[in-house]
Amino acid sequence: MADVGGPVSYYWRSISNVDFGVGTFMGYWHILAIFSILSAIFLIFLSYLVLRAGPKKAKNRFMALMLFTEALRCSTAMLFWVYAWPESFLKVLEPARVVYYTMSFQLFLLYMIAATFYSEKQWAKRVSEFFRIHGIYLLPIFCFGFILFASELLGGRTVAIGDISWVYCQDVGVGYGTTASGEPLPFEVSCTSKYAELYPMTMSNVALGPLTRVLLFVPLIGAIVAMVSVGRSQKRIKESGNSSLIGEVRAVRLGFIGKTVLQISSTLVLFTIIGILGQSPSMETSPFNEALNVPTLLIALGPLIPTTVVLAALFEGLIFTYAVIKNDMFGIDEKLRTTFITATFAGFGAFLLLMSTEAMESIFDQGWIGGVIIGLPLIIFRKPIFTTLSKFSTTIMPESHTGEELGYLEMYSLAMKDGKITENERRMLDLQARTYGIGEERRTYLEKWFDENHVGNENSSMDLADKYGVSGVNLMSVFSTTGDAPIDEREISESFTKMDQNNDNVISRKEFSQSEEVAKLPEDSQDELFDEIDLNKDGVLQYDEFRTIAQITEAQILSQQEQE
Repeated sequence: MADVGGPVSYYWRSISNVDFGVGTFMGYWHILAIFSILSAIFLIFLSYLVLRAGPKKAKNRFMALMLFTEALRCSTAMLFWVYAWPESFLKVLEPARVVYYTMSFQLFLLYMIAATFYSEKQWAKRVSEFFRIHGIYLLPIFCFGFILFASELLGGRTVAIGDISWVYCQDVGVGYGTTASGEPLPFEVSCTSKYAELYPMTMSNVALGPLTRVLLFVPLIGAIVAMVSVGRSQKRIKESGNSSLIGEVRAVRLGFIGKTVLQISSTLVLFTIIGILGQSPSMETSPFNEALNVPTLLIALGPLIPTTVVLAALFEGLIFTYAVIKNDMFGIDEKLRTTFITATFAGFGAFLLLMSTEAMESIFDQGWIGGVIIGLPLIIFRKPIFTTLSKFSTTIMPESHTGEELGYLEMYSLAMKDGKITENERRMLDLQARTYGIGEERRTYLEKWFDENHVGNENSSMDLADKYGVSGVNLMSVFSTTGDAPIDEREISESFTKMDQNNDNVISRKEFSQSEEVAKLPEDSQDELFDEIDLNKDGVLQYDEFRTIAQITEAQILSQQEQE
């Protein structure tokens, strides 16, 4: 029983026959459900990125757990609408709902805890540190146990969380239906001619139990608390002048603001549905229940509740990933902004295209007209649309740089004091980029970004430190005692003497690698830098070689030498 044909033929049949005028809706539901699965996969990838950027940091582990929780929630939010599942799949859908509401409760607790990572109070530090090891596994175990325990108190999972209905229509006439609990459906399945083009088909739907009605709202409460708490921490951090942390806490707060807004939207949709039905959705709320006239508006609004959950998770995932790893991974902020722009443009365009074709199909019986009306403007005005989206994405995810990139920008700003880059300055910039693993494409982007945002600013290097934090990475620190411009002969000499541990007037490769600034680099980069300074390639560094490269590094000294 329940043969609906192959997946390709079924999806084509259901999606190609979407018509809101008639009420053929399953293709629309399938698209949104598949989108939720793809979103879950993307969130798992973001969770991996966050964990990879700081696998031993409590904050990274906490954020990775939060994004993984969101991913599980997205994957189970509309699992019952992904495909025309057979009756046997009810054994999967029932525990999947338990997973969904367990993740909802877990998110509530994670949101309540999130602000502790930006608090100076001792109890908050102990709570946040708990997620370095034990919190990662103890919290999911506690949440799962709590949901099972609460379900049993309320009469079992079927009663507390809600049953799942399943109907099968092979053709027009009387269909077949059952439930996950094994209880009979409270209505006779009527396979009306309205959906004849979709047959054969199956459909699964859910009822909302008393526990689910509570758990639908708790993530919203948690997001509001987190938004307010992180906002308070943002004020304190801003007053303290911690430039490296202010961008992160600002982004985290923005993520919770977006989450709150979208969660409120899903709540409003639910209240609208309850207003249309006059009651909470139940097993009887089915388009195949002839006794209940399900309005087309309800068919359109139903999937929007889990869809807003997915959109909220995606927005939160992008913003949180940006906040936590923007200073640890080369160019991640740019890639996240590009992902946001592309996804927004594609998603918004697809939505408008669907709406316009359906509207034209209903009015003129010519859906292609709507495609032309929406498609052409999107193509013609693609560039200004992308520009607008780019400005918005930069607002919510401002430009950020790793310590290595800041070091390169600081040196570039010094070299650009006179408005041009000499051959020797370019050579040293190339060395800085290679030493710290900055590729050609990223280096070009950094210089273009600097020229567009800082050209003509005499205090550009100071402005970089104020806005984005001090890099702590600068090759001038190798050749001088302060690392600041200008450097003079005395600083170069003192730096050389400090590296020359055995006082033999040359620096060996081992002595060079053990110096404080060089030791920050990977071994390959240490060797590359040593070879660059070793002009005569004799395996040791003489003072003249050391001084020559030091002078090339600092644009102002080079300018003084040219004048001499």
